[in-house]
Amino acid sequence: MNIRLLCLGALCLRSGTGYDIKKLFESAFSHFQSASFGSIYPALAQLERDGLVTHHNEPGARHPERKVFEVTEPGRTAFAESLASIPATEQMRSDYMGLVFFAHLLSTETLQAKLAEIEAFYQSELEYLVAIRDWPGQSPGIHFTIEQGIAVYRAKLAHLRSQGPSLLARHREAPTPPPDGLP
Repeated sequence: MNIRLLCLGALCLRSGTGYDIKKLFESAFSHFQSASFGSIYPALAQLERDGLVTHHNEPGARHPERKVFEVTEPGRTAFAESLASIPATEQMRSDYMGLVFFAHLLSTETLQAKLAEIEAFYQSELEYLVAIRDWPGQSPGIHFTIEQGIAVYRAKLAHLRSQGPSLLARHREAPTPPPDGLP
């Protein structure tokens, strides 16, 4: 699901500013998507040009005037139609997996530090998801994604803890080219 579509979905949950949407990417969406302000604001501008969202300006006592976006009925319809057309596949993008793939190029100390860093990250994400698993007002879909995130981070931690020592012991072994005919 692209950033534009997730921004539209966020506004189907409730009206908000770009900052509010960024907070969703850092919380409820964090285990399946990330986005920067540099991608959120252009997405909101395009959604507004397409008539899928509108905005009003809201004065602020402690902040400058803010744009508060809300979804239009055509936006809500477009979001539902887009959801129905999303293929049931996943793409995993992970800087960490890229790092481990080339672990043979790292010193043992560097790899050990990176494994500790990713373990702390997984643990932190798991704790966050467990803390929000019972937030009031969740839809069944939100609850399902949080529970899946919990299951994934638990599995990642278990894999890292069981396979990390072997990786550290053997990571300097250089790969050999695959046989002809294999990618």
